[in-house]
Amino acid sequence: MENEKLIQQWFNDYHDDVYNYLVYYFGTKDVEDFVQEAFIKAYQNMNRFEGRSNPKTWLITIARNVAIDHLRKNRLKRFLPISLLNKAAAPDKNPLEHVLEDETKRELYGLIKQMKPAYRDVLILRGIMQLTPEETAAILGWEKARVNLSFHRAIEGLRKQSRNEKGGAQNAAINE
Repeated sequence: MENEKLIQQWFNDYHDDVYNYLVYYFGTKDVEDFVQEAFIKAYQNMNRFEGRSNPKTWLITIARNVAIDHLRKNRLKRFLPISLLNKAAAPDKNPLEHVLEDETKRELYGLIKQMKPAYRDVLILRGIMQLTPEETAAILGWEKARVNLSFHRAIEGLRKQSRNEKGGAQNAAINE
């Protein structure tokens, strides 16, 4: 009975975090079945939770494993959706500003989609979800130093890809 109360409390406290992670991971908002599966697996494995990490990181780790298992079974590729960064429209922006902002987000997600999976993972967790290096390390099973180094390299890779794509687009426009 105690485990049922605890998992219910964790569900109330961390559902949104697990849901958001899976939305970023799969690129769709239709992830509620995976959220449910993650919490079921957490409940079934409560005896394995040792308290060394906080419940949020443990649950996101389980959600990550659920996602990886699903992708392996279905041989799907992971990708990031363009729409995820589209937040509610700010009333102080004009339509042109919204179009430019959306285009920038599309470019960013296009670049992130091309990165190797480890860099995508660290960018989702550290950059988008704003988890701490310690939380990210716990989820990925890495050392904190690796998280920091990979995040730095991923950011540098994004910058380099962005410069290359902009340079390529400018060169194509010049050659036309």
